[in-house]
Amino acid sequence: MTKTYVGDVGTEIRLETEASLAGATTLEIAARKPDGTEATWTATADGTVVRYFTQAGDLDQSGQWLLQAVVVTPSGAWRGETAKLKVYPEYR
Repeated sequence: MTKTYVGDVGTEIRLETEASLAGATTLEIAARKPDGTEATWTATADGTVVRYFTQAGDLDQSGQWLLQAVVVTPSGAWRGETAKLKVYPEYR
């Protein structure tokens, strides 16, 4: 499937950080929804990629989502570049 829809469960969200995630104590994806509210999803590392699989209730709005990797290591904390995700209403 090439589109992401409201209510999708199991959709993989992958954010490339281009940095080693070894030793990270926290990996999250910060998500700003189309209405401006925010959510945080606990993620996992896959090399330099932060990964998350959507769960029930995550993708609850259609429109443009903004996503950032959030990485915390013993030596500091940082956010990745902002990625955009278009979420479509059902039947579009």
